[in-house]
Amino acid sequence: MTNRRRGALFAALVSAGAWIACAQFAAKNDARSQAESMGKYKVHLTTDRESVEGHCKFVKSILPDFDPIIVARPVDDQHLADYYRVEAVLLGADTVLVDGRTGEAYICGPLPLNPDGSLQSFAPPATPGPKPEKK
Repeated sequence: MTNRRRGALFAALVSAGAWIACAQFAAKNDARSQAESMGKYKVHLTTDRESVEGHCKFVKSILPDFDPIIVARPVDDQHLADYYRVEAVLLGADTVLVDGRTGEAYICGPLPLNPDGSLQSFAPPATPGPKPEKK
């Protein structure tokens, strides 16, 4: 393979990779804007640990003080509830158990949430039925 062909192949691969990365970045920004405008209103904040643990599915801890994106501009106490709601709906959770500046995202409903606040709809995996008997 000549150097020209290698260079052209490399340029094509780099441009394809850049295009894919740009598309993923745009989709992530779109999901965040939907979560901030609509989805956060479907998330319930609670401090009652007993009503959540054991009844709901744990998703992830939300720690605003250790978020690498917002370290330069930390979340103040006024906007902390909105931060929890947005991050929870991006994870698919509908409930956040708040304990000081720590939140735990849970799914208490039947299905996870989309960033716009609607329920995710997906078909359960197909289970194989009984095999027909060969005669």
